Amino acid sequence: MDWSYIIATASALFLVMDPPGNAPLVQGLLQNVEPGRRFSILLREMLIVLVLLFLFFFLGEEILGWLGLSSGSLNLTGGIMLFLIAVGMVFPSVASHDPQAHPAEAEPFIVPVAMPLIVGPAVISLIMMQAAMSANNNLVTEGILAMLLAWAAASLLLFFSGKLLDCLGEKGTVALTRLMGTVLVMIAVQMVLNGITAYIKSLPSLLQ
Repeated sequence: MDWSYIIATASALFLVMDPPGNAPLVQGLLQNVEPGRRFSILLREMLIVLVLLFLFFFLGEEILGWLGLSSGSLNLTGGIMLFLIAVGMVFPSVASHDPQAHPAEAEPFIVPVAMPLIVGPAVISLIMMQAAMSANNNLVTEGILAMLLAWAAASLLLFFSGKLLDCLGEKGTVALTRLMGTVLVMIAVQMVLNGITAYIKSLPSLLQ
């Protein structure tokens, strides 16, 4: 068992998943959900994240090929979705946050928590790259363990992030949520630009 490979791979995936940066975003999306249901919702979303990680680890290239998608399209799609989410966080009046008026929308399901916040284009690309490296070096078991380790660490951090944010108070949480929303807008714009750049670079091959 190559533990150095496992730790290095898990660390890279954990950093790309960015649970510290996503924690205020996730808590902001769950702020209108009953406190008693937040843990179960987050657990469900993280289990979906685990399924998605395994899915792209084993079938990533095939899925993109079947759908005719490229890495550029992943960046564009994720960037647009994140931009819409971020606008609602920075300007709450743009989107209704009344769980009574929109009970189905008050509780996130897959989108946007599991995807694209946690399993975004960068994570998908990294998972597919690690899957190829693991297969080429006969380290598939180590690759799976690294993926599980990164997922477990990210889950624990997100599960306990609510207590940390509670210490900030309501005003502090609102301010942090809007700050992270602003940062998310910049990340979303960069993702869109990356997608456009990738598409422009692929034009010569598409025109042939």
